[in-house]
Amino acid sequence: MAVEIKTLIHYPDLYFKKYAAVIKNGFTMKDDEKTRDLTESFEMISCDDKSELRILAIGTGQGLVDEVIIDLVSARFKAVVYVVVEPAEAELQKFKDMVSVKAGQDQWKNVTFKFLCTTIEEFLDTRTKAKTTEGFDVVHTIHSPYHFTDPHGSLVELYGILDKGGMLFVMLVAGPWERTNVKIGEYYFDPKVHFFGMSAVREKFLEQIKDAKIMTKFRAKRFRINECFQEDSEDGNDILDFITQIPDFRKTVPKEVDDVIFDVIKENCVKSGDDIMFGVDEEDMLAFK
Repeated sequence: MAVEIKTLIHYPDLYFKKYAAVIKNGFTMKDDEKTRDLTESFEMISCDDKSELRILAIGTGQGLVDEVIIDLVSARFKAVVYVVVEPAEAELQKFKDMVSVKAGQDQWKNVTFKFLCTTIEEFLDTRTKAKTTEGFDVVHTIHSPYHFTDPHGSLVELYGILDKGGMLFVMLVAGPWERTNVKIGEYYFDPKVHFFGMSAVREKFLEQIKDAKIMTKFRAKRFRINECFQEDSEDGNDILDFITQIPDFRKTVPKEVDDVIFDVIKENCVKSGDDIMFGVDEEDMLAFK
């Protein structure tokens, strides 16, 4: 039976310390391949006849990936309404600061922003209670459904608030990191984190929305984890904590569980010269209404 633990999501400062270690070793949320895929995906929006494009962005953090999306849609559409739902106030403020900088550079003038410091559950509940009928042309959630209370139910509900012809865009881990997540989930759970990836989400979504038109895009990505194999390495332990999302993984997890999870991580690594590279593949799911 899985044991309840508190993952890194409960410790924001610690989370970003661990995140810095993986960034230093080649992990990135923005790269040329992802930008290319985002461009191709958002060019598929079929709303050119609308006076304004309405986008709902869920769990954006500071807006690193959103910057690419906003550049794309602001260049294509005359007017854009961009509604941001992000529960972390500090991250939301960084997004607002980015928008202010862009405004100072005379960019995104045709985009109207609405920032909501709230959870997806609170946002959807407020819509239901207010009997809101206004929909969206695009809803996107990038590496956020792990933190939804009911990820499968919420994604179905988000698909439901799309206008006809709209697009739900979901990005999650796949491949090695997904397999690692699934193994961790056999031993541990956190009500605020789901240890899954795109395979489970896509399968469940298609069970519930049988008539959805689905497309997927897969990206194979890797980053360096050499130091994970050095037990006294601070960077190595930070990387291991980030991969597993378990603070002080080596001290928290019993040795027999440590061995199982670490074996899964090793199985999903490849050698590149002197470097040991862990797979952090991503998959996008596009669901059209």
